[in-house]
Amino acid sequence: MAVAIFGGTFNPVHIGHLRIATELAETLQVESIGLMPCAFPPHRGMPGATAEERLAMLEAAVADYSLLRTEDIELQREAPSYSIDTLLLLRQKIGQQEPLFLCMGMDTLNQLDNWHRWQELLQHCHIVVSSRPGWTAPNSGALSDWLAANHCDDLSAMHQRPSGQVYICDLTILEVSSTSLREKIKRGDKIDFLTPKPVVEYIQQHHLYE
Repeated sequence: MAVAIFGGTFNPVHIGHLRIATELAETLQVESIGLMPCAFPPHRGMPGATAEERLAMLEAAVADYSLLRTEDIELQREAPSYSIDTLLLLRQKIGQQEPLFLCMGMDTLNQLDNWHRWQELLQHCHIVVSSRPGWTAPNSGALSDWLAANHCDDLSAMHQRPSGQVYICDLTILEVSSTSLREKIKRGDKIDFLTPKPVVEYIQQHHLYE
């Protein structure tokens, strides 16, 4: 059975994350997709909520979604969350033959050449890229060449291989962000319907982002 993961800080998780993850699971025809919070993001500042708090919010958010689950593998390491290391750990967990899909947005793809050992990623997984408003695929340089060499439009063929290819898909992008939620909370505005009710309650109970 193919395995799919969707990483991020989820600071906090919101309906946009859940919508994209659900569509990814449906598109990739996987049993579920693991939402994987990053403990120590190497490319941005430390999140305002702890890794444990962000995981707890994720668990509350996905409780009623049959296609979504949490993946805490990055929270088990006391080191920057480099994706290459996560993939190696996942391969130890699931074996070398199962198709493994690493999901990201187009904005992330455009910065992939800044990632630690980025050119090794496809040795261990397929990469699935979702559209983002205002972003297009790289059209020059090393990333463009890499994408041209590894792009694939045939998901069924990708399911026959454990790794090695890049798939780009258009998904429903909702106009909501974790940054906007944190700003609303700081102003005292309501965030109902922008994230599941259990997440709203958790944020209020723990006085996060105030």
